[in-house]
Amino acid sequence: MKNPRQAKAFKFVVGLLLLPLLAAALLALGDLSRFFWHDRAWGQYWFWALGGGFALWLVVYFALPRPMWLYVFGHELTHALAVYLHAGEVYKFHVSKRGGHVITDKTSWFISLSPYFIPLYTVFLLALWLLAAFYWKPLAHYLAFLYLGIGITWGFHLTFTVSMIGEGQQDLKGEGVFFSLVVILLLNLLLIEIGLTGILGGWHGFPRMGLGLWHHALDAYAWTGKTLWTGALWVWTELVALVRHAKG
Repeated sequence: MKNPRQAKAFKFVVGLLLLPLLAAALLALGDLSRFFWHDRAWGQYWFWALGGGFALWLVVYFALPRPMWLYVFGHELTHALAVYLHAGEVYKFHVSKRGGHVITDKTSWFISLSPYFIPLYTVFLLALWLLAAFYWKPLAHYLAFLYLGIGITWGFHLTFTVSMIGEGQQDLKGEGVFFSLVVILLLNLLLIEIGLTGILGGWHGFPRMGLGLWHHALDAYAWTGKTLWTGALWVWTELVALVRHAKG
């Protein structure tokens, strides 16, 4: 859509349509938390390594000067990588403590919002670890350090994402704030669920997660449809009653 207002209106409607899916993702996260409880995840080394890394980052974030340049670099680099995924070109890449920008020939909601739901430094950490583990097999015995790093880098992503959204980013305004917030929250939830499912059950856990999310989504959309239909019938009944009363 070439008309910006029409595009934002369309995305607002898409955001509304995604709300039941967002509710389903929250319910799926609840299922995962119950699985944590029954599986006694707090007794596993990865739980303490992951949580310890996250807690360590929170201390750094709130007690020490925040590495804003590092965040801005990752933010703009994510924009740039998203552009390349769209077969586009990056003409300028600027980063400073006060902010940054990327000039490109492509634009889309994915390019604009990708830094807010892709934990780039976590992705880099996983890629480096897998590459190193491929050449040095004993690295598999030090997974606690990987989980520690994931906790730190994902904490980095989440804290700065919340902070930047609170400041009112132009990326969100350009795509429509409501649509952007729904997409960012939904995709962050899904990535967290994918990550935790992979840790808990490996590849075998993903079908169960997908099936649970599917059932929750069906229930959420069915409830939404039923509620809207009931509401529409009530409004229609009231309007008919008002018209009859006016005529009488």
